[in-house]
Amino acid sequence: MKLKTRIHVFTTLLMFFILAGLSIGIYFLFEKMTYERQAGQLMARGEKLTAELNEIAPADANMVIRAYMPPDGALHIIGADERVIRKVESDSRLRNFTAEPSGNGPYTITDIKGVPAVTVAMPFISTGGEVAELRITQLADDIAHELSLLRLILTGLTAAAMIPVIVSSVALGRIVTRPINVLTGTMRENREKGAYEKIDEGHGRDELHEMALAYNDMMDQLGRNYEKQERFVSDASHELKTPITVIESYARLLKRRGFDDRNVADEAVGAILSQAVRMKELTAQLLDLARSDRAAAYSFKQADIRDIAEETVRPMRQAYGREFVVEGPEKLLADTDPDKLRQLLFILLDNARKYSDGDVRLALEKTDGRVELSVADHGPGIPEADLPHLFDRFYRVNSDRNRKTGGTGLGLALAKEIADGLGAELTVESVIGVGTVFRICFASSRPKRHHAVTE
Repeated sequence: MKLKTRIHVFTTLLMFFILAGLSIGIYFLFEKMTYERQAGQLMARGEKLTAELNEIAPADANMVIRAYMPPDGALHIIGADERVIRKVESDSRLRNFTAEPSGNGPYTITDIKGVPAVTVAMPFISTGGEVAELRITQLADDIAHELSLLRLILTGLTAAAMIPVIVSSVALGRIVTRPINVLTGTMRENREKGAYEKIDEGHGRDELHEMALAYNDMMDQLGRNYEKQERFVSDASHELKTPITVIESYARLLKRRGFDDRNVADEAVGAILSQAVRMKELTAQLLDLARSDRAAAYSFKQADIRDIAEETVRPMRQAYGREFVVEGPEKLLADTDPDKLRQLLFILLDNARKYSDGDVRLALEKTDGRVELSVADHGPGIPEADLPHLFDRFYRVNSDRNRKTGGTGLGLALAKEIADGLGAELTVESVIGVGTVFRICFASSRPKRHHAVTE
């Protein structure tokens, strides 16, 4: 069953039961009040009659009884042994009727030929000193007519009230499901066309408006991710195409005459090795970024940040023939994950190496219980407009420059992931023509409960 149909059926049935319950309650309340009012009138008539009977002679009793006889009614005087002392009827329908109170209340309702009759009873002492009971019965034709009319009115009102209820439930179902239908239709179109269309958010502030906002935000994010993915596929294909082409060319050269010429063989092997290393770095960064979407394990312990910095720059000096300068105190203890911090420093130092020709400086500093590491280069700098997106995945400041330097647009995104895992703040400052500084700032000590491996 569709949601719109369920809303329509549920609200209609709910309102029907509410209206029916109110109508039934009103009917029975009115019925009770009406019968109690008639019974009260009969009791008042009986009290006057018993008072008169105690003051007159037995010979005049019939006259007094007929004077207090209710219209369309009957009057019985019953002795202690259930013997009928007197019996008077003013309606032929009550001729063979014998009033018998139920004893469950002040009055009894009896059905006589389809007409309700109200009977009340009260004890009294007759003029002869005998204990007797006066029973007065009156046919309630008018009450039956009023109740029949009330049933008709309540039924009609309930039926009339259900018309706007049904109309409103249908309208409510459409109002509630219209945004859902629009959302469903938009999702189908997006799936068929491969687009990221949004839906109208409206001007309300209800849950449907929030759903529209959430959907549009999701479409924005999916669109951005898809654009990044397309850009990455384009860049990665170009990055991989170049080293593969170089490897293929040198492999063919080596196959043709490399085994006869030592210089050609050395050149070919060197080129193939360098391009293979470049491809390995690219694929490693891709795998690291893929793994960074999952919870990574960090093992925190007290370590010497200076030692970590020296261990990081030592192989880089040898591999690239560049000067990596470490500045700061000779010993700097802090709680961190040495392997992750070493990986983070390598990414930042390698990034500085690629985009600068001079020395790369790694400065260490500890102030007010916090440790700050800064990696500075004297490269061309980064435009201010690119700084907010620098740590986005697959974001590259300049595609041509990155291709020349071997950049993939992945390293800084991974650096940001590692910094967040270490509980560090990673920031960047850059001035065009002056250089760029990356700063890592984190607390020198952590609560003991975090010293263990955290997920």
